[in-house]
Amino acid sequence: MSNMQENDSKTIHVKVTVQKNGDEYIATYDPKIIQVYDSDTIINFKLDNPTPDDIVIRSVSIDPEHQSQLSTPSISKNGKQMTLSDLNTSPGTFSLSFSYRDKKDSALKLDKAGDMGVTYPQIDNNPPGFESVMAATGDGPVNNPPG
Repeated sequence: MSNMQENDSKTIHVKVTVQKNGDEYIATYDPKIIQVYDSDTIINFKLDNPTPDDIVIRSVSIDPEHQSQLSTPSISKNGKQMTLSDLNTSPGTFSLSFSYRDKKDSALKLDKAGDMGVTYPQIDNNPPGFESVMAATGDGPVNNPPG
């Protein structure tokens, strides 16, 4: 008898809108803060309208650099999507820095993170089981049985 198991991984979709203003790329992310509550979560970033068709994702970096929760970002061949996985086994906050390029630009100019004051998306890890620990340390009612 075969035991069919569902894929337990949850996917979070983030809409990314990028506009070019001169030599600057102005990006917005929806949501800006990605709350992750499930283990083995996949996070998918996709360029969305009204992003011009010739703008693509150039690279993505993770801060802090030496962390063990997020996988190496994978950018699709057409540059329109980026996917990573989140183990979400320990609480933490991670910032992502995206750089963009015009796919017709052979120079592939890479802007330094923060140069244009862009708010980059943030991932907040909230692993399963940590909610009850956090709730128990809060100001809520305490359930201490007699004894």
